[in-house]
Amino acid sequence: MIPIIKFIHCADLHLDSPFQGLTTKEPALADRFKHATNEAFVKIIDLCLAEKVDFLTIGGDTFDGADRSLCAQILLRDQFERLHKAKIPAIIVAGNHDPLSDWLTEIRFPNNVHLLAGDKVEKVPIKKDGKVITTIYGISYKVRDVKENLSLEFHASEEDTVSIGLLHANVGARKEYAPYSPCTISDLRAGNMDLWLLGHIHTPEVICEDPFILYPGNIQGRHINEDGPRGCYFIKVDSNYKTSYEFKPVQNILWKQEEVNIKKITTSLELVDLLSDKCEDELSNLTRDEKGIVIRWKLTGSSSLYHELTMTDKIEETKEILIERFFSQAPFIFPESIRLLIKPDKKTEDFVNQENFIGDFLRLAGQVKDDEQMKNELLEMLNQPLSSRTIKKYLDEIDEKELLAILEGSVDLGMDLLSGNK
Repeated sequence: MIPIIKFIHCADLHLDSPFQGLTTKEPALADRFKHATNEAFVKIIDLCLAEKVDFLTIGGDTFDGADRSLCAQILLRDQFERLHKAKIPAIIVAGNHDPLSDWLTEIRFPNNVHLLAGDKVEKVPIKKDGKVITTIYGISYKVRDVKENLSLEFHASEEDTVSIGLLHANVGARKEYAPYSPCTISDLRAGNMDLWLLGHIHTPEVICEDPFILYPGNIQGRHINEDGPRGCYFIKVDSNYKTSYEFKPVQNILWKQEEVNIKKITTSLELVDLLSDKCEDELSNLTRDEKGIVIRWKLTGSSSLYHELTMTDKIEETKEILIERFFSQAPFIFPESIRLLIKPDKKTEDFVNQENFIGDFLRLAGQVKDDEQMKNELLEMLNQPLSSRTIKKYLDEIDEKELLAILEGSVDLGMDLLSGNK
């Protein structure tokens, strides 16, 4: 069925993102990311032109902060000029990283760009062949910390052909994100919009289909917890007002996490060969537009290499070998880290009933798991207030789940050492 509307929605571009963690830890890798976010946005404009969309929407956080480079501003202007020549409007709301107070700039955007106001919900009718095909409602953040529920100010008109709400918001009080413009799905439904196009949450997700509500996520992962494809949504509404959508990845560099069972690996050389083969496989699966992969491997399984890998520098050596082999390639692969989740190749039950120190150790550790008082005492010790405010802001409080993981790791290490596995 021929669509009456087709458009691209993206958000959380974070142009000029500094990749601060990488700059400190992996400066060579940070250099590879220098233009990755900007180039991902160019891909979105390419897609708009290729699909001949009716409009582009951006759901906030176009820039990463107030200190934006001239290069990023010119890039944005030039890409909007490409849309302008194709008569494609761009409708933008400002978010917490780029509130209207930070949009003062000497760069003038073409008149196809609509940066929506922050005083009230603004309406932008989109026309095609002289007819209004949709009306976009949106409101920008005037300042960074917007804690009121802006969704309550949205009210679609009964005369709208298709009504679209554009908002930067935290729907459902997601704890991992700041509570900017917090709201619920019920709040969004109350506005009677046909579609809600959101920003702020960095993971792509369609959270509801009645009404249609989605987050496109950010356009380029910036750290290991933003793994997987990143991009935008290509959305169509047909003549029966049915909405269809397709996620379009545009990232230049892919972050990835993968578990690797090394139960059958018996030497460090075999481990290097195994991970090298996996590097080759990962690179062969890249699209021609992707420049590389940053990967975190999590080694799992009961392993005869437990003692060697936990008590020596073999893991760091392995990482350095892989970097030397694959980081200079184009496209490249970079092992962000190799995490050990392995266990000794021996069973706790073989030692727990022994009348010796290792048996006493294992029985005591087992008691902690079922003793609420002991768990609370350990949590209290581990979560003691730190005198250094600088250090404290980088540490999260340990909960019971994390405590049990620490205990399990301690049991594995203790059993390995006490059983004489050298």
